[in-house]
Amino acid sequence: MTTRWPFSMRISVSCHCGLGRTVRIIVRATAPSLCKGVRPRKSRRGTRCHNSNGVKENYRPEGVKQARNAEKTMIDKLRDKRIALLGFGVENRALARFFQARDIPFAVCDARAEEDAAVGARAWRSGADYLDDLTDFDLLFRTPGLPSLHPRVQAARAHGIEVSSQTRLFLQLCPVPVLGITGTKGKGTTTSLLHALLVTDPAHRVFSGGNIGRPPIDFLDELRGGDRVVLELSSFQLQDLDLSPHIAVVLSVTEDHLDYHANRAEYIAAKKNICRHQTGTDILIVNADCPTAQRFTAASAAAAWSYSATAPVPQGAWADGDRLWLRGQDTQAVAICPIADIPLRGRHNAENAAAAITAALACGAPHALFAEALRTFRGLPHRLERVAERDGVAYYNDSLATTVDAAIAALESCAEPVHLIAGGASKGADFSALAAAIAGRDVRTVLLIGAEAPRIEAALLAAGVQSAVHRCPDLTAAVARARAAAQPGDVVLLSPACASFDQFSGYAERGDRFKQLAAG
Repeated sequence: MTTRWPFSMRISVSCHCGLGRTVRIIVRATAPSLCKGVRPRKSRRGTRCHNSNGVKENYRPEGVKQARNAEKTMIDKLRDKRIALLGFGVENRALARFFQARDIPFAVCDARAEEDAAVGARAWRSGADYLDDLTDFDLLFRTPGLPSLHPRVQAARAHGIEVSSQTRLFLQLCPVPVLGITGTKGKGTTTSLLHALLVTDPAHRVFSGGNIGRPPIDFLDELRGGDRVVLELSSFQLQDLDLSPHIAVVLSVTEDHLDYHANRAEYIAAKKNICRHQTGTDILIVNADCPTAQRFTAASAAAAWSYSATAPVPQGAWADGDRLWLRGQDTQAVAICPIADIPLRGRHNAENAAAAITAALACGAPHALFAEALRTFRGLPHRLERVAERDGVAYYNDSLATTVDAAIAALESCAEPVHLIAGGASKGADFSALAAAIAGRDVRTVLLIGAEAPRIEAALLAAGVQSAVHRCPDLTAAVARARAAAQPGDVVLLSPACASFDQFSGYAERGDRFKQLAAG
């Protein structure tokens, strides 16, 4: 059972049987006892006051000391649990450091062989059967790469074993406001844009992490009153989350990771957890141009804001003509800057900027320096990143475009003739929309790599694409063929529309390899 109070500190109550009942406690009062039947005193979360934007400020910085006291109580109870980390990737490695620093014993269950004893695990289960006998534990922390719907995880849950995650534990312990961002594409750029906007306010420090950057549990101890936390949250992290951020941002939602989720409906249901557990004092920001995102408002008790790349919104930011605008609560529209001032390629990045502006406004940040922050933002690696120019040909690394929609957005950003490198590992995508986009643009050649090359080629043939299409054994061959075909003024674009794991360890390695090839 989940019980929520509208305050900025969240903890789990043990109730003599586990850590499963989640509550928020008031951070301006002494932390309550964690005994059965004892409930925190209800109150509003902090003091609400108007800032210079006419937006209500929801949060007060005082009370972190009391929140830390509550954290200590919870940590003491974790020491009595039989804990297992399921999978040992980036997030659970961060959890291992967190537990080790607090003398919390834990075991690691991972298909890979045991690592150095310095990890601090009291036991290590490896091999193909690493998920056997999970009933030996009281509390499981699954890595995002392990689906919550995995049969072994489901069986453990059916036996009354609590299943948690690094993201959930951070939200339970975080003593300051959290802004969470999700969507099918644009999460990383929007998260980074929001960070850039928030740091213009010297009154608050900003920490970013989640699916991008540091695991947030790594910076939990650094947080103090007045800080703000921005998290990029994937469907993997959200799938079984029973806590939501104070401010949730939902970008465009289409479909992705159908190799991981049962179907499109389950993928969208996972995304909805970013707002499903919000209260009436929280804020939900949705993309007004995306019908699926708009439907998230029905799943949340939060106040609904919106943003748009096409038309004004009642409260939020939007792109109208050639400018970005914002409107706060009961205020007139304010022009932020010309869209052309944002040094990011593609109209979709105006949409990302509008989302970030809306979230910064909801957080109470003054907008006076937003324009300068947008003008000086240089984008992120592997996101439509211009990496080289040779013989008049520009090379763009968009390795993070692992979805069809992201690759289409990259193509739409190019007015020049394009030589597209696409393909990779399967995520269960339908490539018909990508084929239609290629057919409708000046794409001179399509170089296909990886396991999905045959399916993409079939979609191109079905769409009647007139571009020259070549299957290449690897990225090296694809870049060489693109270079031979390209003329001055053309663009060579790596925008795969696929995952990378058939030939690379991840999108970053794929993008870095493309950079090397483009420069060489």
